Amino acid sequence: MGSGTPRVAVVSGTSSGIGAAVAAEFLRRAYTVIGLSRRGNPALAAEGTYVDLVADLRDDEAVRAALATAADTTRDGVHAVVLNAGVSPDPDDLSTLDWRVAAEAYENNVHTALNLVQATAAPLKLGGGSLTFVGASLANGYKPERWAYAASKAAMTTLMRACSVEFADDGVVANEVRPGPVATAMTLDGLDGEASDQIIRAINEGFGTDWLKSPRTVAEWIVTIAEFPSNGPTGQVFNYSRKVL
Repeated sequence: MGSGTPRVAVVSGTSSGIGAAVAAEFLRRAYTVIGLSRRGNPALAAEGTYVDLVADLRDDEAVRAALATAADTTRDGVHAVVLNAGVSPDPDDLSTLDWRVAAEAYENNVHTALNLVQATAAPLKLGGGSLTFVGASLANGYKPERWAYAASKAAMTTLMRACSVEFADDGVVANEVRPGPVATAMTLDGLDGEASDQIIRAINEGFGTDWLKSPRTVAEWIVTIAEFPSNGPTGQVFNYSRKVL
């Protein structure tokens, strides 16, 4: 993409949490951002360079149809795609876990990522770009009660590494960020909105096991990694958790 062409980022799961923070960080860095989520984000939609697309990312046709409405925005290519959408099932006893729980985790975490990879591959190849997956340190499998979630995230890691090889000759890099605990509703039960820095500091004083981060902090890391050049790191897992890989 030429130096005068506006940079375009596509981010999934932008209705709240990490996805919304990533979209906001891209906007801060003067990107045009296409956000996809099931609920939309009216606050981001008020930004002139944010395109709010509502779609079920589990539905490949719905994803393609939504992105087709933004064809004018992506006609010169896409610089970065962040694959963030997903769910985290409640902990469950592995000995009695219903397979449907795991299947739903795969559907929401892996299928959504594959759909977005396939739907954005062509514009990413136009001038080289990046695929950045939001992973989880739990993918190491050491918490059996979180196996359903962990297995789906481990599958995302293999998808990321497959992409790093598949698109290498097109100048597209693929990497993963494992942020560890983040102050979102997925991590903090009952959280409505964004936790203040003061609350996060107070929690961290007694957290003991891992560093709790704000979505804004994680978003800065993700966008920085998404800006790696075509000859930069690819196929890598960037772990910001105390948990071993």
